[in-house]
Amino acid sequence: MTDQNHRLSRSAEDYLEAIGHLCNLHGQAQVSDIAERLGVKKPSVTAAMRQLSAEGLIEYRQYAPIRLTPKGQEYAQSVINAHHILQRFMQQTVGLSPERADEAACMMEHILTYEEISAIGRQLGMREQV
Repeated sequence: MTDQNHRLSRSAEDYLEAIGHLCNLHGQAQVSDIAERLGVKKPSVTAAMRQLSAEGLIEYRQYAPIRLTPKGQEYAQSVINAHHILQRFMQQTVGLSPERADEAACMMEHILTYEEISAIGRQLGMREQV
């Protein structure tokens, strides 16, 4: 679980979540893949990578693959799990379509605390930890 007193900005969490997904799929991430996944330009990704690197969450060198540090992996997995819990809640409990549930979960994951999201997960009988 990440430190509730030191959460990243919404944008930084979105970047970290994207890196987490890409690393889960490919073992690493590239600036171009992150840019495509988030619909942003490469210079924006580069700036975010510098910030995440300064936070100790990723290993980043220009033109090299991006990898999560252990701390970054834990944080990214928390964001991914929070998104999954909220998406499932919005689909199963609220009845939203998968696409709309995904959009709503993306917004909600940055507003609710991880304790609140974990409580929702417990109500749904989910095992994911945030």
